[in-house]
This record gives sequence, structure tokens and C-alpha cells, in this order.
Amino acid sequence: MRRLLVSFTVLVASALGLCGPSPAHAQSQKDWNVCRNGDLDGRITACTRIIERGGSKLTARDRSSAYNNRAYAYNEKGQHALAIKDLDEALRADPTNGTAFNNRGYAFNATGNPDRAIRDYDEAIRLDAKNVIAWGNRANAYRKKGEYDRALRDYDEALRLKPGAADYFNARGNVFFDQRSWDRAIQDYDEAIRLAPKNAVYVNNRGNAYRNKNDHDRAIRDLTEALRLQPNYVTALINRAHTWYNKSDWDRAIADYDEAIRLDPRTASYHSFRGNAYRGRNDPDRAMRDYDEAISLDPRYAPAWQNRARIYVGRNDWTRAVGDLDEAIKLNPRDAASYNSRGYALRQRGDVDRAIADFDEAIRLNAREAAHFGNRGEAWRLKGDLDRALVDLGEALRLDSNLTPALASRGLVFEARGDLSRARDDFKAVLAAPNRTYLSGPWALQMARTHLAAIDAGVPPPAATTRPAGPPPVATPAAPSASVAIAPPPPPPAAVEPPAGRGTRVALVIGNGAYRYATGLPNPGNDARDVSRSLRSLGFDVVEGVDLDKHGMEARIREFGKKLDRADLALFFYAGHGLQVADKNYLVPVDAKLERAGDLALDTVTVDDVLAQMESERRVNLVFLDACRDNPLARSLASALGTRSTSVGSGLAAIQSAVGTMIVYATQPKNVALDGEGRNSPFTAALLKHIATPGLEIGAVMKRVRADVYQSTRQRQLPWDHSSLIGDVVLAR
Repeated sequence: MRRLLVSFTVLVASALGLCGPSPAHAQSQKDWNVCRNGDLDGRITACTRIIERGGSKLTARDRSSAYNNRAYAYNEKGQHALAIKDLDEALRADPTNGTAFNNRGYAFNATGNPDRAIRDYDEAIRLDAKNVIAWGNRANAYRKKGEYDRALRDYDEALRLKPGAADYFNARGNVFFDQRSWDRAIQDYDEAIRLAPKNAVYVNNRGNAYRNKNDHDRAIRDLTEALRLQPNYVTALINRAHTWYNKSDWDRAIADYDEAIRLDPRTASYHSFRGNAYRGRNDPDRAMRDYDEAISLDPRYAPAWQNRARIYVGRNDWTRAVGDLDEAIKLNPRDAASYNSRGYALRQRGDVDRAIADFDEAIRLNAREAAHFGNRGEAWRLKGDLDRALVDLGEALRLDSNLTPALASRGLVFEARGDLSRARDDFKAVLAAPNRTYLSGPWALQMARTHLAAIDAGVPPPAATTRPAGPPPVATPAAPSASVAIAPPPPPPAAVEPPAGRGTRVALVIGNGAYRYATGLPNPGNDARDVSRSLRSLGFDVVEGVDLDKHGMEARIREFGKKLDRADLALFFYAGHGLQVADKNYLVPVDAKLERAGDLALDTVTVDDVLAQMESERRVNLVFLDACRDNPLARSLASALGTRSTSVGSGLAAIQSAVGTMIVYATQPKNVALDGEGRNSPFTAALLKHIATPGLEIGAVMKRVRADVYQSTRQRQLPWDHSSLIGDVVLAR
């Protein structure tokens, strides 16, 4: 979606004449140029000056343009509420500004309000029926609502207006994929690939459509090509592994899951997928280790609980199976398969009434799954209610005539009623079934052989065991899933769950500038507030503090520490004074005096104090220290230390990060960073510009930050980082 938003600026420039305001009400040409084309923070500042200085002298058209361009910057920064507020003003000034309607629609859609977005896209299209971006964006909103026919009509129109747009062919293919219209989806992916043959996402999507069509060989070819185009494309690795899984080629599936986990070891679903493959290879112990790891990485990933429960089922450990399924249902109360599996385990534990209640719920949620009816039918048989058992087992076999556990159960019901002819037919059907599905297929086979032999021999049948009709198929990657299967509408985003940090994200953000015993710093308060807003838009639970004394800093660090236990990504950002003494780094609260050597421990907080809270072998940690400014308190401390003053260094000292940690400095170790002249420091301004870029890995983010700071400070400041991350970390999805 980001590239669509960039295009809005082009429309603004051509439709609204943003080369500058009318001569009669001219503001600074420089302000207009920056408002139109500057970086995000520059746009906000320049547009704000135009709005505030122009006042009533601005024409309605120019006022609308300034608000619209500032809103564009807010949208790019993920600050959609501020964007909506500005776009309201833009449209109040000029109700014919179609681009503003389009931008406001984008903001509403981004905040989860597709209905409101669609109303704005309607108006943008009414004002300009050739606005291809509005057609594409409205299609995306309709797709989000599940109104696929309307989404397709809008993509059709977008392609009529822009027939060479590969993104729109890919996006329309995604809608057909959602509708399970595999051939139509493949046709659109074909065209997208013809127009952009080196786009790995399009090739991956077509391969995934072939996989869901059960054309596994074509799927493998496409997914292998996607990996040739982009060797570390985890999405394609996962989808190819799923395809090997569908082919029951367990070893190749495991090899691809291994590689995906090597590239991204902290995504729980990948471990769960590999566990499924190990279970397919009949290695339940290895599968269990993967499910344990998935649950450890993300306790809120319900399929891992469900899949681990199946291991317990295979071991007849019904109590642990029920416990895991309780958790799966708590996390996803609309998952019919979990209710069915729990009902199965409860029935095996002898709690038939509770089992039936679970099967009732499974059927209410999904009445098309044969195993749900088969399991409830077997429960009714165990209770002796043979009439209800026959109704349910008949429905199960109507949905799947080869469901062998249901055939065996119905044979037992007929046998119990003395209808040996029908019982014989069902037992024979079990033996002849081409596909003995589900966990209890072997039970059904043994049951059918034993009872058929007794009927043919004319002897009393053996007592029927209470072995079940079986739980539903495991939650495997075979079923199409939007989170694993395809990329959302254009431009091509990630097609699977984001790499690191999908679970709980926690951040501590502190900005200290109002120093009581040293010259104040103008930026840190703004830096902290702006970083906090950006991180909240990225899903972080943020502990924020501005201008904190020693007690306040310690309290925020403790609060942060309490939130870390269930977090899989922790981030610490500090802006303000810092210093290093004997290669140890200290952060300076606003009430620090540092008049005596002994004040160092009493007045400051060490970086190590924060890192100690963050240490975890299973967590990704990101640390950003904009604390290398020229520090008068460091000079006073050096004076107090006398002959030991050489131990007080400029800037901060390098820190060797633990595994899974990246530590970022505003400038190189032992160098001094600049305060800057704008709202934010040069480092924080660059960080805010790039940290919310969708799909951009944190290493790439820092490369962009480094380049921006180096340029904006005229080569006087170069950010530096030390990383021991072992997988990709993407903050914006």
C-alpha cells in the first residue's frame, strides 16, 4: 500500500497546482517546495508554516493543498488520526479535492474502517472517474470486507484505465485466490509475471495457487523460481515446504522448513509447520519439540497448542490433550477443529456428555466437516442413543463416503440393532475404502475385520471397543490461508506472517532534555514523543517517559521489565545526555549534578541496568541510543575525578550485544552527535522517516538512517550499530 500513497503526491501536484500558491498570497517558495517534495518531517514543518502564516490570506485551494500534503506525511508515518484531521480541513477548504478524499480513504482503511474508506473513495471517483489509484484502493477496501465481486469490478476498471499495471493483475489474482478460483487467479498471476518477470512475489503467488489446485509439480517449479529470483524469500520457502508436505515428501518439506527457520528462527508458525512434517514422518518426539518451541516463542499461536494436543492424543494422554485444547479454544474460540478434537479427547476420557457439547459447537461453527458428525455419532452410540447415532453417522457419510471411522461406527449401530445385513455392508465398505482417513483409520479397519468375520461365522460379535471415530484432520499448511498463501493487494507486501516480532512487542522510550543543572536539550522530549507514537502505530506496548529524574527513570525501567516476560520483541530508545566512564555507559536523569566522583552511581542509570531487564535467549532486542551529545555534566565529572579524568570519554563506549540483540548509536563510539535545528535530532528524524517502512528489515532501515544522517550533517555524524541478530526483523508489516 505504501507505493499507492506515494502516487497521491503526483496527483496532488498535477491536479492542484502545487508548484506554488497564487502570487497574491505567496508564502516562501522554499516552504512550498518542501511541503510538496521534502522528507516527511520537512513536509510537516513546511506545510505547518504555510498554514499558520498564511491564515485567511491563503486561497481555499492553497489551504486545501497544504493540509493535504501534511496529511500525506502523517499517513506515511502511520499517524493516521492526524492525517484524517488534516484531510477534514483540506476538504472543508476545497470539497472538490479528490486527492484529499483518496488520502482520507487510505487513512480510514489503514485504521480498520473500510466502510468509511469506501465512502471517501466513492467521492474521489465521482470527482475524477479516471483516478486509477482510487479504483485500486476501493477494490482493496472491498476485499478487506470480503465483498469480492465489488473488489473485482473495481480492479477491472483500474486495469482498463492502466492496462499495463502488474500490481493490479496480482491484486485481482489475490481476490480470485480468496474465492478459491484457482484458474482465474493463475491467469492474472500469469499476466503480472509477463509484465514483471523478475517479481518474486508474483511467481510465489502463482505457485501457491497451483499448490491449492493440487498441481504440486507446477507449484514446485514456480516456488523454486521465486527462490532463484530472491534466495532468502522466506515466504516462498514456506510455501514450497507446504507443497512438499502435500506430496508427503517429508524430508524435503523438513529441509525447506529448516532453511526458513534458519533465516527466521523466531516465528512460531514455522516450528509448528515443521512439527507437522515430523509427525507425518512418524517422529512424534521431534514433532513435540517443535510444538514446544512454537508455544515458547508465541504462547498465543493457537495451532501449536492444537497440534501438540494431537501428540498427546496419539499417546492416549487425554488429560494433557484436553489442557492444550482448552488453551487453543481460549485463543481462538471460533475454531471448529479444536472443539472437535477436545470432544474426542473428552469422549476417550469417558466424559461423553461434555464431548457431545463440544461436537455440537464444532458442527455449529462448521457443518461441512464430516468428522464432526462422525464423532458425535460415535458419542451417541456410546450413550446407547442409536437413533441419533444413525442420523449423525449418515450425515458424516453423505459428506465423505470414505470416512472409514464413521462406516465402522454405523456398522456397529446396525449390528447392535440386529440388522446384520447392513452391518456387513458397512464393514465391507471399510475394507474396500481407498482412503482410510484420520487417526482412527486403523481402528476402523481392525474393527471391521473382526466383526465381519463374526457375522460371516454366525457367532456372537465381540464387544465393540470405544475407540473413536477420530478427530478432524490436523491443522496443517495444506489448507489455503491468507496469512501463508498470498500477498495482499499492491504493491507486493509479505505473503506470510511477518518475520520477527509478531507476538507481543514492548518498548521503553525515554527523552530527557530539561536538565536542572546543565544546559537543556531542545530535542529529546520531541524525539521520545514522536518515537512513541510511531512505535504504537507498529503495535508496540510503549512505556514512555519525558524529562525523568533518577527515581522516574528507575520506575519506568521496572515497569518495562514487568511487561517483558511474554514479549518476543523488546525495544529501548533513549534521547538525552549520556556519558561513558572507563568504557561503561551511563544515562543521565534531569536531576543529576555529578559534582563529585561518588555522584556517578547515585545520579545516573547505566545502560547495563536496562539491558539486564531485556536479556532473554528467546527475544529480539533493539536498543537505540541518541545520547552522544556534547555533555557539560561529563566535563564537571571529569574535573571532579582529577587525575582520573581521562576515564571520562566523549560520546558512548561500544557495547558487545548478546545474541538476538542490535544496539544502535546516533554516532560512532566515543564520538559526539549533533543536536540539530529542527523538531528532532538528525538521528531520530532519520529513524522516524524509515522505521515504519513496510517490509523493510531493520538492517536495511539502519542503512537508510545512516545515509540520511551522514548527508544531513554534512558528513560530520555517522550512526553506528552492533548487531548479533540471527534472523530478519521487520517492524512494519
